[in-house]
Amino acid sequence: MRAFYLHGARDLRAAEIERPQVAADEVLVQIRATGICGSDLHYYVHGRNGDFVPERPFVLGHESAGEVVDAGAFADVLPMGSRVAIDPSHPCRRCAHCRQGRYNLCPQMRYFGSAACSPPQDGSFREYVQVHAHNCHLLPETMDYRQAALLEPLSIAVHGVGQAGSIAGKRVLVTGAGPIGQLIGLVARHYGAAHLVVSDIRQSALDLASLWADQPVRADDLAAVARAASEGFDVVVEASGAPAALQAAYAHCKAGGTIVQLGVQGGPIELPVNLVMQKELTVRGSFRFAHVFPQALYLLARRQLDVTPLISQCVPFPDLVAGFDAALQPQTVKVVVDY
Repeated sequence: MRAFYLHGARDLRAAEIERPQVAADEVLVQIRATGICGSDLHYYVHGRNGDFVPERPFVLGHESAGEVVDAGAFADVLPMGSRVAIDPSHPCRRCAHCRQGRYNLCPQMRYFGSAACSPPQDGSFREYVQVHAHNCHLLPETMDYRQAALLEPLSIAVHGVGQAGSIAGKRVLVTGAGPIGQLIGLVARHYGAAHLVVSDIRQSALDLASLWADQPVRADDLAAVARAASEGFDVVVEASGAPAALQAAYAHCKAGGTIVQLGVQGGPIELPVNLVMQKELTVRGSFRFAHVFPQALYLLARRQLDVTPLISQCVPFPDLVAGFDAALQPQTVKVVVDY
């Protein structure tokens, strides 16, 4: 089978490798679609993703769906031909975090397409992937593989919104209208946010966000919008990774409000932390997701959310490098690779 290995910054190379064999707890999935994620782009551009530095060439990709072609011992529940989305997280299920149900914090987590573990965990930019059976989620016939490839980032959004608690009837600000910010907005709208504001520096991203946002505003104009809101926002979800956006979250969150940080910051930044004390803010992190993949699948399967407008472009698997270059363009939201 063909696979693409990351050898360094902007160095993706195709290779012919053996098709994997399945272990006793696995099935073999022929990948049909994989989304290119922001973390994939960090690895591609920099050869690393923040503190995660690969120690050997490895395969990126973790937003994927496909067809079961070897059911192994699971023919009764995942028969040949089953259409599945893949949860890419593989926690140890033994540590304290896993036992407490917070397996997204597992220190031994192995995540498809990630160098957070040693050795790196190969992902789904290959034609076949062996997957733990319990990581496969059956898809309805009405859901195409491209939509299913967005279930992983949608799960991140569902988890992130959940970190804020109930948002029904609340004023919500989302900073950053990239793929995750767009999905957070869709989820927040579905779960009853009374007024949604989103900020970004890209007009194309704000235009897309107008599908769900009450007020898409340029980041430079956010302060004026926040002043007009008087008390500020009940919830601010930071999804851009920009230092200025995180600082704005502290400034524009109302007293007693909640800040959720999803965006990955590139280094140390100064924050107005006295505002946490003065306004009694609740600051929550949101890392990957736990227990919400079925919930994300339900939302798409019941057509309660439409993620199709977020797909800017689809490219064939042999043109993966071109797909990465397209994903780096400022007007692009999400590129999905077809196999």
